[in-house]
Parts: sequence; C-alpha cells; structure tokens
Amino acid sequence: MLCLQNLSIRAGVKPLFDGANLNIHPGQKIGLVGQNGVGKTTLFKCLLGEVSIEAGNIGIPANWLIGYVEQEVRRPDAQALRYVTFGDTKYAEAQELIEKAEASNDHDLLVKAYDALDKMDGFAIPSKAKQLLYGLGFVESDFTKPMAQFSGGWQVRLKLGRALMQRSDLLLLDEPTNHLDIEAVAWLEQWLKSYQGAILIISHDRDFLDQAVQGIAHIHDQKITFYSGNFASFERQRNEQLMQQQSLHDKQKQQMQHLKSFIERFKAKASKAKQAQSRVKALERMESIAAVQATNPFHFEFIPPLHQPDPMLSLDSASFSYPQKPILDSVKLVLRAGDRIGLVGVNGSGKSTLIKLLVGDLKPSSGKVQINKGVKFGYFAQHQLESLILDKSPLQHLLMLPEAPTDQEARNFLGGFGFSNTQCLDSINHFSGGEKARLALAMIVFQKPNLIILDEPTNHLDMETRDALDMALQDFTGALIVVTHDKHLLTSIADQFWWVHNGEVSRFVGDLDTYLQARLKQLKQVDLESKETRPGQTKKQARQINATQRKKVDARLKPITQAVKKIERQLESLQAKQSEYHTLMEDSRLYEAENKTKLAECIQSQAECEGAIEECEMEWLELQERLEVEKEIVEAELTK
Repeated sequence: MLCLQNLSIRAGVKPLFDGANLNIHPGQKIGLVGQNGVGKTTLFKCLLGEVSIEAGNIGIPANWLIGYVEQEVRRPDAQALRYVTFGDTKYAEAQELIEKAEASNDHDLLVKAYDALDKMDGFAIPSKAKQLLYGLGFVESDFTKPMAQFSGGWQVRLKLGRALMQRSDLLLLDEPTNHLDIEAVAWLEQWLKSYQGAILIISHDRDFLDQAVQGIAHIHDQKITFYSGNFASFERQRNEQLMQQQSLHDKQKQQMQHLKSFIERFKAKASKAKQAQSRVKALERMESIAAVQATNPFHFEFIPPLHQPDPMLSLDSASFSYPQKPILDSVKLVLRAGDRIGLVGVNGSGKSTLIKLLVGDLKPSSGKVQINKGVKFGYFAQHQLESLILDKSPLQHLLMLPEAPTDQEARNFLGGFGFSNTQCLDSINHFSGGEKARLALAMIVFQKPNLIILDEPTNHLDMETRDALDMALQDFTGALIVVTHDKHLLTSIADQFWWVHNGEVSRFVGDLDTYLQARLKQLKQVDLESKETRPGQTKKQARQINATQRKKVDARLKPITQAVKKIERQLESLQAKQSEYHTLMEDSRLYEAENKTKLAECIQSQAECEGAIEECEMEWLELQERLEVEKEIVEAELTK
C-alpha cells in the first residue's frame, strides 16, 4: 500500500500539512476533500515528485505505476484517437516500434513488435480508446482531428481520456468532472466503478463522490482524517462529531428548522409531480447533516422578487445557426413565473446558445424571443469571471453596479460571501477562481433578479460555497434556469427538465436519474455498434455472433432474473394485502370497544406485512446489484 507518514509540507511560508498520515490500499477509491487552499493539489504534486516535502515520508510501492492527467499537450498535431490510445505507454512503444520497423523494412523487428502487441492484447486497445472517447462525448468524426483543433474544454476531456488509458495502480484525478456535461459525468462514474486500481480524487461534486468512492480523506487543520464510506457517510460522521460541540447547538437548531420548513413547503408540490420526488429525498437527507451546514463560513440569500410577470419569456419558432452549422431549429418554449428548469443535453447540443438567446447575447436567425416587461435577469455565464476587472477590488465592483449601496452596506453584504474587510479592499488580480466566482455571484444576488440563469456556476466553487448557493437557490421564489454538471445541485433546485438535442428543446418527462439512465443506455448501444468486426468477418456474421453472445448472457443471468420476478410477484401480493389493512383501519367501527381484539390483530398483521415488504425490497435491491455485477462479468468474459 501507499503510506503517508507524519507528512509536513509548506507552500512558501504557509504550512499546509503538519504530521499528516494516510494509507491507500490497492483498489481503494478515496475522495480527497477540504476547503480551497488546504493543499489538495499540492499533495498530488508531492506524490508525483514535483514538490518536495519538509518532513515525514511518502512510501510508494516500487512496482506501482501512478496515472494522472497531463497539464500540457506535448504534441498538438497528434490526432485525438492516437493521443488517447498512446496513454497506454506499452501500446505506444509497440506501435512506434512497428512504425519504425515498417519504415526501415526490418522484418525481424516487425515480428518482435507484433509479438509484443499480441502479448498485451494490443489489438483490442484502439477499440477501448474509442469507447472512452464516446463516453466522454466525442463522435467518430473527432477521432482523426488534431488536438490543436479542439477548444480548451474538449482538450481537457482528451487529456482525461489519455489518463484513463494509462496502465496504473493508482490514478490521481483533480476535479475530473470540470468541463464535462452531466451525461459524461454519469459515464465516468460507471467507468471508475470498474477500474481495478486505487483512485485518489479531488472533487467538490458531492454526488459524483457518492458514486465513485468508498472512503473520504478530509484535510482540516493541517491533518488528514480518513472516513470510511462515500461522501454522504462522511457528512453523517462529521455531523455527529460537530453535534457534540455545544457551541454549535443553537446555530444547528436554527439550520434544522430552516431545512424542515423548506422540505414541508416543497412536499406539497412534490406530491403532484413524480419527477420532483428525488429532490425531496435529497433535501430530507440534508436534515441529517445540519451541523455540517452550520459550520459553513458562507451564507447568502436571494431577495424575494417584488414583481414577477407571468409568463416571463417565450420562444416562438426560434432558430439559430452559425455559418454552416445549425444549432437550434424552430424552438417553441414558454417560461412561467416560478418555473425551476434544469437544462440537460450533451456538450455542444446548444444549451449555452439557448441561454444566450434568452438573455439577448445572441439574436435568433429566424423566429422570435419575447421577454415580457418587468423581467430582471441575474445571469452567470460560463466565462463570467472574464468580465471582472482585475485591478479593482470586490468593494469597487459592487459600488459600480446600478443602485449602488453605501460603502458600509457593501462591506456587510460581501461579508456574507466570505470576504473579509481586507479582501474587500484588495484588487482581485491574485484572487483564486473560487473567490472570483463568489464575487460574481455576489454581484448577481445584489441586483435582486426575478429570473436567475446559471451556466455552469460551480466550476470554480468549493464544497462550502456550492452548499451556500444550493441553500440560497432553494429559497429563491423567482424563476430559475440552470446548466450544471453538478447532479446534487441540479436535483436540489430543479423540478422540471428541458432536454436540448438534435436542434430541438423538449420537456423531459421524468427525474434526472431516469434521464441519465436513458443516456447511458444509448451510449452502451453506440459502443456495441462501434466495435469493429474481426478480419475476414462480414457484418452479418458479426450480428450472428452478437446474437449468440446475448443468448449466453441471458442464460447466465436467468436464475437471477427469475428470482427478481419472483420477489416482484411477492411484493405485489404484499402491497395488495397492505392496502386491504389500510382500508380496514380507515373504518371507524374498528375502533369501537367490542372490536378491540380485532383492532389489535389488524395492527399486528399490518406491521408484519410492512416488515415483509421491507425484507422483500432489500432482497430485490441485493438481487439487482448481483444482476449488474454478474452482467458486467459475463460481458467482460465474452469480449476477451
């Protein structure tokens, strides 16, 4: 295993770690969390030998290979598929040897190179790289494009793909979900679950961590504390620790009351809409971590709008095209007062274009965008930080706004966003991305919008600021449109989804999990169809082989699927009985004195029935997990 023992690290004169310890076992998946500036990225650099330690020891097993995302693209002329494929260095060496042998017409060297390729099962590696690229949102026409032709965000995806291709025992990932859309994040979660090595992930995306890790390493007060379980488990354990501190008691009670009142208010609406149920569950979970929320240094709220026109805006057959590239076609939409919309769709589908049409940054090529009188936008763009003036202070930024506050009012307001009196007066030139993002949010909040539009607002925000934004948006009574890869935030604040795809924008009927499951299913189908036929094999023969393999999969899974169906029948029967008991207990005559024995029997039978339902549900969940695991094993065996 990898051992960090009594580790001490400084960044200049600032101590980051003092006597910190952490063990990482083979195959262990750990999330590295802590406030911005505590040393998470510096720790990665130490593991890679790029930063020296002041004291202590880092013990890395001699045979361990460490995979990581490269900071620079060394060959901008390299084609995308080759760049990602060559993340597997053994394959790259064999392939370069083949190219050298062919160029020099060296038969012996060529035989040696192909032999090396065969031993590592190298002929399957390009197919694996293509599957990675599909999962990360690329299409086949991208495979032959040189790296230099991709934008910065897509180059980040290619560098991530190259890192995932590495043969590694420990994979280091620093904010891997930044620049990914929510569909690619869902695919990455699945990929990481199947990865056999150890993983250390820096992320502020709590839902991603919940899916991807089984342990949390929390950096606090220059120490590293390990918590077993996912991020939700870490929050519960941390909550229990904080609850024991009496100084937090009053603030914790206030926070609990805030959450409870919001949940109760929302439940009345949620009962009418199936897609909102996941949001209620997410909010109910927050009750158990109120003490963690109470320690948050950031707290702000959106001022309730005084006026909300209804409808707020509409699109009537609105289209938009760049030269030779249509984006949106005849979009018809209406946004009503109080609507809370999550925009979903893969990167490049037109989500940001749609938002720019709504706020007036772009004009439709045809059709009409109607903004009704009285609509006041609060708009956070993907590149919002670029609009800030680097040589001015947060205080100066606020004082430049329309209806500017007094100096003291501005300082008090900025304090809610974590800016001290000193920071209020400093130029933002040396501010971190997170600090600049907080300032941009503060400017939006101050302007009292009745329609908030957020395009990837969390890219630079740490966990605490995300939580504060989440809480503020939950209480906001105006209309809301948000694009984000942060599934937790999207689930918490959106109660309907607009799906942008193939130039269209349509309402998606269902919750976010339903949408992502549908997208992953489509992606798996693309992967299956993209697999190359073997040399000398016709497409018909390939289809026949695939059909045979599917039959083998079905045969192997049949005992489990039959057990699932049996449990589902039992559940259906038990739920029918439970309904009968509920009907009986609604009869007022059952509560009369002469029916006392009958009432006791009914209550006992209903309780037994409820217990049996819970047991069946647990068994059903276990069978579903077994089914998924067994399916992955069988498919892996058949693809060898």
